Amino acid sequence: MSTIERESESAVRLNYVEIEGVTLLELLEGVSSHASKDKSLRTLNAVQLESAGGDLIARATDRYRLIEGAVRYREGDLELSLVSLEDIKKVITLLKAHKAHLINLTRIGDALTVSALGDAITFTLLDGNYPPMVQLLSDSEREPVSVQGMAFNPAFMSDYVKIAGKGAPVKFYFNGDNKPVRVRITGDKITWRALLMPMKYTD
Repeated sequence: MSTIERESESAVRLNYVEIEGVTLLELLEGVSSHASKDKSLRTLNAVQLESAGGDLIARATDRYRLIEGAVRYREGDLELSLVSLEDIKKVITLLKAHKAHLINLTRIGDALTVSALGDAITFTLLDGNYPPMVQLLSDSEREPVSVQGMAFNPAFMSDYVKIAGKGAPVKFYFNGDNKPVRVRITGDKITWRALLMPMKYTD
């Protein structure tokens, strides 16, 4: 095997992740609810994926809220990848038919393939600058403070309920008047971090 062939094989191996179908489905369904629905906002009408420290991490934001989910996976490594919301929906459809199976995510260049038991879809990844979500989430993790009162879009609350599951609590930590609120969602397998931007409101 030539040096080029060995390097190519290594690149493929380093961009391969194996994960349980039911877990990936929960992760993508939860995160994609926060992606922008506006297709003109190309990099926000998407979900960001990467592996780090043994976790597969997914992130999304629509400018009014943002969320990150992290879950352990079986093996492999995946570099930072930006997937359009349209393609994420196709992946979710595939996963619903393979909840009990292992899912493979394989990246070669700017193409990502998601496969399970002979079913597979391949799509082209997006390029572009994604918001610094990791920094925003880290900055929010401080001691909560008391506030006079804040307003939020009530439609967003239903998404938190769906992610948390029936009967599970969702906790809000306030960082100051008119500052993003840290949202704590407790999951069995997935570690969630989220921020919610307040609305302007006049009594």
